[in-house]
Amino acid sequence: MIDKTIKIKKNKRTASIPPCVQESLKELGDLIACARKEKRWTQEELARRIGINRMTVVRIEKGAPEVAVSWYFTATWLLGLSILTWQSMGDGKSDTVVGDLLKKLKKNLPKTIRHQRKTIDNDF
Repeated sequence: MIDKTIKIKKNKRTASIPPCVQESLKELGDLIACARKEKRWTQEELARRIGINRMTVVRIEKGAPEVAVSWYFTATWLLGLSILTWQSMGDGKSDTVVGDLLKKLKKNLPKTIRHQRKTIDNDF
């Protein structure tokens, strides 16, 4: 069986990331790179629009897990990629199916979750 893991420099933070998550980040990075090229933006231009440096855009496009998820979402938003069905593209609209599901879940879930404390029996 061939191991299809992505070759990422391992450190303490990335060592525990499952291969399927690493592959998804790589695909998201590829998608961002393709959308950027379709708009004919340079990496420098996308970086300037996001408010980061060009090397962070390079890492995003490589699917680096150490890059903050907010930078990935900002890049997809700027490039017009709706990667999540519920992601609003700035027009205030979102998927009603997901919105309805969230309302139903919130309605039926407890407001807080507390574990009962064990009583300590000090009688010997």
